[in-house]
Amino acid sequence: MTPMMMGGPGGPRGGRPGGFGGPGGPGGRKPVKENPNSVQISKDNAKFMMKNGFLFMACPKDAEPCRVHLHRDFPFDNPWSYISVLSTDNTELAFMQSVDLFDGEDKELIVRELERKYYTPSIKKILSVKDRFGFSYWDVETESGKVTFTLQDTFKSISRAGDNKLFFSDVDGNRFVIEDVEALDRKSHKKIELYL
Repeated sequence: MTPMMMGGPGGPRGGRPGGFGGPGGPGGRKPVKENPNSVQISKDNAKFMMKNGFLFMACPKDAEPCRVHLHRDFPFDNPWSYISVLSTDNTELAFMQSVDLFDGEDKELIVRELERKYYTPSIKKILSVKDRFGFSYWDVETESGKVTFTLQDTFKSISRAGDNKLFFSDVDGNRFVIEDVEALDRKSHKKIELYL
């Protein structure tokens, strides 16, 4: 039984910029199956819950809950706005304009799930960068300790957000961020200059 039977506030897919597709690249929009019945949700018409470690949603609230995934349409610019709710086959069932449209346990579950999915360690220092055969190998220090990762097609694997913020997406799908390139120490900055 599909829980999406109603048009939420604003109607199907109303009230968000752009439309289907969204930005690609590291952390960007994955291909999803369009659904003309996708609805805008809030605490008034949707309920989230955890079952066996997985996120479920009921919409309307008295519908049978189904397992869902959350996806940021604009992960770099609006991490807490324009969130797609996808089924297990990547069909968009619903979207929320902001996590602030929910409160209490619902909001806690949404925030926790997004933080888990989009966990992005912050790079504090670049120890070394080596290029070989189209790959670059990075040794860095993050807030959680030393990390080694590999980028394929380095220039395409680094995305800029704003003037000084950089996102990295490695070959294993992990994400890293430099919050402010200009705040790096001189040696670290010199190692990344080629990619700026």
